[in-house]
Amino acid sequence: MTLLDLLPSLGHPAPLLRAGARLHAPGGVADESDFRDRARRWRKTLRGARVVYFGRSPLTTEVARRASEEGLGIGVRSAGELAVALAAGADPARIVAHPGSPDMLRDAVGVGVGRIVLDSPVAAPHVAGQRRRGPARPTFDLVGLHCRLDSGAPGTSYGEAIRRTIAAMADVRARHGLILTEVHVGGDQARPYVAGDWKLGLDELAAVIEEALDEACAAERFPRPVVAVGVTLTE
Repeated sequence: MTLLDLLPSLGHPAPLLRAGARLHAPGGVADESDFRDRARRWRKTLRGARVVYFGRSPLTTEVARRASEEGLGIGVRSAGELAVALAAGADPARIVAHPGSPDMLRDAVGVGVGRIVLDSPVAAPHVAGQRRRGPARPTFDLVGLHCRLDSGAPGTSYGEAIRRTIAAMADVRARHGLILTEVHVGGDQARPYVAGDWKLGLDELAAVIEEALDEACAAERFPRPVVAVGVTLTE
C-alpha cells in the first residue's frame, strides 16, 4: 500500500506526514513579554498537548526565536518562512510545514522538518516524486491527521473536529490496518479573530479537548493519540 493508495480514503482531515529573512515586526503580533506569557500559559494549560505557533502574519526571525525558546513548534507556509525559522535557530524536528509548492516540499524534506501536512490529495504525487529523487530516497510515514476548524462557535468546532478526526483515524485502521498516533488541530480559538467574536478561555478549551478525546476514543475503541494545537498568540 502506498501513500497514493491511502489518501483518497482519508476524507476531510489532511494527512500529516513525518519526514526524515524577514526583519520587520508583523502586524498583530504581541510584544515580547506578552508573547512569552501567552506561550507559557498555553503550554501550562494544555499539558500533554503540543503547542504549535502558526501566526497570521508572515513569520519573522524574532517571533520564530521567541516561539522556539518557549518550547513551541513552528508552523510554516512557504519556503521563505521555513528559511526564517531555521535562521532563528528553530529545531527542524519541531517545524510543521504546509507545503504550497513542490519546491517548498523539497526544501522541507531537505532540512528534515518534523511534520509535513498535505492540505490536499493533489500534493501526494509530489511526495511520491520526492521519494524517487536523489540517492538518499527520503521516506515518509503517515502518522496522523490535521483538521482545520470551522468558523462557528470555537468550543463546538474543537470538539467536533476531534471527534471527526478520531473517526477518520479509526476508519484508516479498519481499512488499512494502520494506527495513526497524532491529531493536529488548527485555529487558536481561545483568542477572538475580530472584535466581538465568541471567545473560549484556555481552561474551557483544555476541557473541551479532553472530553472530546475521551468520548471519541471510547466510541471508536481507539488508542488515545497525541494532540497538537495551532495557536497565533495574537489579540
